[in-house]
Amino acid sequence: MGVRWCVDCQAKVKVIPQNNICPLCGIPQPGSVLCQECIAYQPVYTAVRSWGWYEGTLRSAIHRLKYHSDMGVSEELAKPLTHLLLDLNWQVDLVTAVPLSQKRRRERGYNQSALLAVWLGLTTGIHFQESVIDRTRDTNSQVGLHAHQRRQNVMGAFTARPQIAAGKSILILDDVTTTGATMQACAQALQAAGASRIYGLTLARAGQIHLS
Repeated sequence: MGVRWCVDCQAKVKVIPQNNICPLCGIPQPGSVLCQECIAYQPVYTAVRSWGWYEGTLRSAIHRLKYHSDMGVSEELAKPLTHLLLDLNWQVDLVTAVPLSQKRRRERGYNQSALLAVWLGLTTGIHFQESVIDRTRDTNSQVGLHAHQRRQNVMGAFTARPQIAAGKSILILDDVTTTGATMQACAQALQAAGASRIYGLTLARAGQIHLS
């Protein structure tokens, strides 16, 4: 019987320990105090966490999901996110996903982060609402941009709907985070819409995560 993501590949993922991290952005570091970047730039989200490092078999699986139309692998990739969320014990009212630009959505035919969020919602019982955050303008690809360029690229690119977000504790799901710029921009939109708490969860983390 075929499998979407084999046990051997899953076992090779370099999972990020959830101790000795910044309690806000989740970056691994000695100790569990706020990192210097969060002290300096004060993200508006309540907390962000990632499951594994963006390399090896996890990177390959994400590429299958994003670039090779392997939507079925999203079910397997969502399982470790579900376990991580349950371990974190965050109190969440609804889960949403970072929205794609209209151009990329048309090209790909689906939002890979929304697929992950759907499975997470089904397995945890948390309501999934894709239309909480809207992307108000297309942005350039974040690939190859430095942290400051990434922040500038997504600044003001999102809005959120107060009629859905106000007073809610909301979890934003994304596939990969690199500098946290996209998560911060989405969180700012949700904050402006009146969300009470804003959490972020990503499947993978690429390199050093910071806002500077």
